[in-house]
Amino acid sequence: MNELHHIKGNTYYIKGITNCGLYKLNERDVALIDCGPKEFGPIIEKILLDNNLNLKYIIMTHSHADHSGACLYLAERTGCKMIASKIERAFFRDSKLDIGFLYGGYPLDEYDNRLMHIDDNKEIMALDQIPDGLQSFKLPGHHYGMIGIKTSDDVYFVADTLGSKELVDKQHILLIYDVKGYLDSLDFVESLNGKYVVPSHSVVTTNIKPFVEFNRKKINEIINILLKFLQEEHNCVECVQYIFGYYNLKISYNKYMLILSTVRSYLSYLSNSKIIKNYFKDNRLVFIRV
Repeated sequence: MNELHHIKGNTYYIKGITNCGLYKLNERDVALIDCGPKEFGPIIEKILLDNNLNLKYIIMTHSHADHSGACLYLAERTGCKMIASKIERAFFRDSKLDIGFLYGGYPLDEYDNRLMHIDDNKEIMALDQIPDGLQSFKLPGHHYGMIGIKTSDDVYFVADTLGSKELVDKQHILLIYDVKGYLDSLDFVESLNGKYVVPSHSVVTTNIKPFVEFNRKKINEIINILLKFLQEEHNCVECVQYIFGYYNLKISYNKYMLILSTVRSYLSYLSNSKIIKNYFKDNRLVFIRV
């Protein structure tokens, strides 16, 4: 990830484990769309210097550290403005907020703190400060206030709406807060087929439909696995245990926290959709297929 890749017009990206967008506001000034994990900071700084570019803005799609970990380094080195959606700005302020949100209460010490925290004296601007030529749009599903960015060149940066095939095949169940919102976001991204789409963790393409299809297929696969398991009544923890065993996943504190949160979201989606029902039995909240 040591060079700029041109997409179209004033729109570029820096390829990495998290693809970062770059939009030229003029001959020298640029805005970044995400900036990757902390270790990306010096690399992006060198790319900017090598190309005689001046960083004016970092627009962060959401608060996870693999998207925004380098922002403090770059802000301190360049004086650029940082921009995020309203609710994501709250998550940036205190990293325990995101861990508590995932865990469902005050977290155990064993959960490591690798999410994002920006010092309170670093101002994070609202979305109305996004510069001309760029436009934000909501991408519900993965995280509370995640956004995507459209450039004036009709290029769409869609953050974590899509997992790469390699990631989906390896991890199986990815972090989702709102299953219905995620499916709606997949429908929206699919409608962009024929345009340039930049997922954060996959290749840039104008043929996004196959990427959407295998992500949607995995969602439906997990739904069907849960529905089969819920032919008899089970609580959420039992569903999580079953998912770990079904996919033969290696358990850890962080992995358990992410999957527990996501399975809760699946159960809420299925229950709210009246596909399963929930009730209390023996002082437990249990679920069963209708």
